Amino acid sequence: MASNILIAITGSISAYKMADVVSELGKRGHQVQCILTESAAQFVTPLVLETLSGRPVKSALFGPGVSGTEHIDLARWADVFVVAPATANVLAKLALGLADDLLTTVALATTAPMLIAPAMNTVMWEHKATQLNLETLLGRGAAMIAPAAGTLACGEVGVGKLAPVPIIIEAIEAALVMPKQDLAEIKVLITAGPTTSPIDAVRYITNHSTGRMGAAMAEEALRRGAEVRYVLGVDKGVVRPSAPKGSADRLTLVEVRTAEEMAAAALNFLPEVDGVIATAAVLDYRVANSAAGKLKRAAEATVLDMIPSVDVLGSLRTAATGQWFLGFAAETDNVEANGRAKLESKGLDFLFANPVARLGETSETGFSVPTNAGTLLRRVGDAISLPVMSKTELARRLWDLIV
Repeated sequence: MASNILIAITGSISAYKMADVVSELGKRGHQVQCILTESAAQFVTPLVLETLSGRPVKSALFGPGVSGTEHIDLARWADVFVVAPATANVLAKLALGLADDLLTTVALATTAPMLIAPAMNTVMWEHKATQLNLETLLGRGAAMIAPAAGTLACGEVGVGKLAPVPIIIEAIEAALVMPKQDLAEIKVLITAGPTTSPIDAVRYITNHSTGRMGAAMAEEALRRGAEVRYVLGVDKGVVRPSAPKGSADRLTLVEVRTAEEMAAAALNFLPEVDGVIATAAVLDYRVANSAAGKLKRAAEATVLDMIPSVDVLGSLRTAATGQWFLGFAAETDNVEANGRAKLESKGLDFLFANPVARLGETSETGFSVPTNAGTLLRRVGDAISLPVMSKTELARRLWDLIV
């Protein structure tokens, strides 16, 4: 079925590749409208895109032939809004909600699904500011077409290349398809985010989890018709699920802080759900005796007495009455072996084991990054390896396998 695809092209040297994307989408019967930023016009000409799309390229907010509501018209016309290539600068503007040109104004005005295909130098891609901006956009419901690794235009080698044209085409067409409602009438419990343990009135222990993987699993479940009971451990920077249009009444969210609070909330929901997805990064230990006030600095060393926290997933599995279970295991070493041990010891149906960075290292998988990869281990059946992809896409793949 023909769809309206709005493509915003920004100032990356890979902008020329979008000519192939526009051409292929046209061959497949779609209507394509291009927005070109001033910087993008240095890499690909409006004439090329107009010839391939059959539509005048849009660039200006004001001027001859530009109506005062053109940005609204474009926003309403689009069935999907694609920003590709998306530079670090544009990611920052979109994350902040700026509206100082046609692209960013349309972004604020549209309710169409947003696809972002980043392209930039590896150092820019890995910069904490870029990753935080991307995390913000994904938290609002945008989907990412992950950049590829290889030799960049500057000659450096690393992650940052615009995704290949076929992958961009596939992602755009996937965004246009109404998700299968294969989870209709299914209720699922999802635990997500970190837990914390107070040391005193102002200090606490936690981990690096942002809850992004859990949010992606919840959003995909909602798209496919499920009811979601969501227990989220909250801390600074935690991502909350964004319910797709028409699904807000199927999402129940409870926020907690400690493992004990998470266990209590999750156990309360357990009797009414069909399955459990445990993405939460629960602290294995808690401070035995938290101080009611603020501990003062002292010259002597201080020792914290740590005792095991409640086993949230274990508690749920013990109390289960026929629900299926998918656990997650973030590991620095022997990822699959440790994941298999957890799958068996807790009696799970599925477990997704993924590597996380060791201290002082960085990784494309695990905490505080928008991408993930790992191995889905199954109680019945062979293990399935899943390569690096956005957490949104990974959630879709995992649900496909679970269903």
